Amino acid sequence: MKLINVEPKENYIVRVYLDNQSILDFDVKAELERISCYKALYNVDFFNTVKFKNQRIYWNEDFDFHLDQIVERGRYIK
Repeated sequence: MKLINVEPKENYIVRVYLDNQSILDFDVKAELERISCYKALYNVDFFNTVKFKNQRIYWNEDFDFHLDQIVERGRYIK
């Protein structure tokens, strides 16, 4: 399973598109509440810069989530 696209949504959701045609919504806000050092992602402009590479979504070298976390905690919409 590979990431093929990410899209920032409202309320700190990242929509994740996978190569198996699945689409998940990953609630980053829940993670921000759990991981205090990720609070910088509450800045909406920064949050909207989300990118992906290989098995991770990321904002910079300090803020990322692995695909395993996304699949485990995300909500499938397709």
